[in-house]
Amino acid sequence: MSETSIPNVPPIPPPPPPYYMPPQRKKTRWWIPVLIIGGVFLFIIVAIVGMIAFVGSAVTSGLEEEEVSVKTNSVLYINFKNVLQEYDKGEGFSFSSSGDNTLSFLDALSAIKRAKDDDNIKGIYYVASGKLPGMAKMQELQEALTEFKKSGKFMYSYIESGNKSDYFMALPSDSIFMPREGFIEAQAMGASVMFYKNMFDKIGVDVHVQQFEEYKSFGEPFSRQNFSEPAKEELRTLIKQRYDFFVETVAKYRSIEAQQIRERLNEGIYRADSLLHYRWIVGLATDTEVRTMLKAKLGIKESDDDDDSDKKKSKKDKLELISLKTYAHAESSGSSPAEIDENKEIAIIYGVGGIRTGKTNSSPFGGDEMEIASTSFIEDIRKAREDDDIEAIIIRIDSPGGSALASDMIWEEIQKTKKVKPVYASMSDVAASGGYYIPMACDTIIAHPHTITGSIGVISVIPNFSGTINKVGITVDTINMGKSSQFLNPLFAYSDADKARLRGLMEPIYLNFVTKAAQSRKKTFEEMRSLAKGRVWTGTDAQKNGLVDVLGGFQTAIDIAKKRIGLEKGKKVRLSIYPKQKDKFVELLESFGIGKKDDEDAKINEQFRSFLGNAVLETISEKGALPEPIKKQFIEALNATRIGMKEKAQTTLPYSLQFN
Repeated sequence: MSETSIPNVPPIPPPPPPYYMPPQRKKTRWWIPVLIIGGVFLFIIVAIVGMIAFVGSAVTSGLEEEEVSVKTNSVLYINFKNVLQEYDKGEGFSFSSSGDNTLSFLDALSAIKRAKDDDNIKGIYYVASGKLPGMAKMQELQEALTEFKKSGKFMYSYIESGNKSDYFMALPSDSIFMPREGFIEAQAMGASVMFYKNMFDKIGVDVHVQQFEEYKSFGEPFSRQNFSEPAKEELRTLIKQRYDFFVETVAKYRSIEAQQIRERLNEGIYRADSLLHYRWIVGLATDTEVRTMLKAKLGIKESDDDDDSDKKKSKKDKLELISLKTYAHAESSGSSPAEIDENKEIAIIYGVGGIRTGKTNSSPFGGDEMEIASTSFIEDIRKAREDDDIEAIIIRIDSPGGSALASDMIWEEIQKTKKVKPVYASMSDVAASGGYYIPMACDTIIAHPHTITGSIGVISVIPNFSGTINKVGITVDTINMGKSSQFLNPLFAYSDADKARLRGLMEPIYLNFVTKAAQSRKKTFEEMRSLAKGRVWTGTDAQKNGLVDVLGGFQTAIDIAKKRIGLEKGKKVRLSIYPKQKDKFVELLESFGIGKKDDEDAKINEQFRSFLGNAVLETISEKGALPEPIKKQFIEALNATRIGMKEKAQTTLPYSLQFN
């Protein structure tokens, strides 16, 4: 038999079945019921949200159909319980039947001006609440109140307790009242800033700050123990200007010698009886007593019935107070549809908050901070440019700056837009650094005298943790494909070569900023550089130096734009507001990961939270956890760190100033 032949062997029979065969397990489709339950759960959520949205829209439309009217013999009640925002961002889903969620600054300003000519409004009652906007917006509101008084109508104010801002807003009043135990914090103005260097040294963190140039002092709290001389110089100038203005304003409205006011401010907090003695107020009274005075002023007789309930009062005995928020959206004799030119429209694009790249991430439940996200902001500019009904654009800016890249991207879009239609910039409380970069692309810049602007400069704030890991015994090993592999790695000390290279990367950004500013303001490079170097200016000084064109408020910008598009004097114009409020249902889907969302920015946010810890962020953001000035400084430092995780160059205001 050959090696390849196969012997004739009978096949092996299969083994007999065992006595017991265990049952085969069927493959279960466990995911089907889970999917069904999940689908039902999602359907319920969507249904509930849909009902909320339907109810909310039904309530709002019902209010619009009902058209709240202003009763005769009414008093406009002003009490800023919430911070007066530049625009209505919305508060998310709500069962509230109050109609509009928030009151914008322009709404408030327009309402006060309309009340002047409204025969149904007899006066104003202002009650201080301690939640006022910045200086530029406050003065524009104060000017509107002063104009209101010129109509011969009255204004009474009541301050239970407050600060200089509360008192400043009350100054146009015929009479300012306080309860006997009330007080006002009337200290002389100053500034205090927390410096973190000693703390960082203790934990081994070294923060490298590269700034262009000496006035760009935003990074000083991370790298110094105190103010540098240039920082002191610019801050002292700003504070003195505001201090002098406050003294002059009090002297003008209350007919008190300026020197006496300075003496009072030098002492500090005052009780109501002292303020009465020094003629800062005209009387001691409770809120109830002031309302009784208002009734007497309007000729309303007090009811003899001790029961103060509305049910037992006749209409003629009731004081008709209408809130500023309600009045802003009410029908009144002070406005006429015939005054509006339906054929002309102006777009107002709000740029509020820090500047960053990417799209705006919003929540259907509200609570998001206002910000300028370049992609979303550019989309708004493009929509306004392509809308044939819009004849002019006003960019209303209230921003301390942020990302240099995002600012430049927005600058480019404005350049394209102003070739098609006029673009104006209206500066609010702050329009500095990146907040100046954007307006300088516009045809005309309108700044309020107390706007904080300028700060033409660039800064980088980069932490280094090599000292920290050495303290705790951590070692680091690397694998490198080249010399640049570990460039600015925060786990290794930065070498002189690293720092020189970073400066080389940042310098062109600064030179580009100065060059564009010089071209915009028709100056030479050296002329602009002498005004740049990161220095901030008030609107008044900025105009003297040629950094802005016109001094004025929001209404000034609207009037200039109206004139440009040929609108007759006295005619009102239709305003198209951007950003448009997102549909809450779309926002809800995005919050579930359905639809468009800025994934890159969401990733940065997640890294940021991981780096700092949720507990730290929640403590800082929690209402009342920290005093407002300290909280604000922490938030600014955290925002700078957040931007630094994505970009190395920032255009950010050196130090934020508060009025108090």
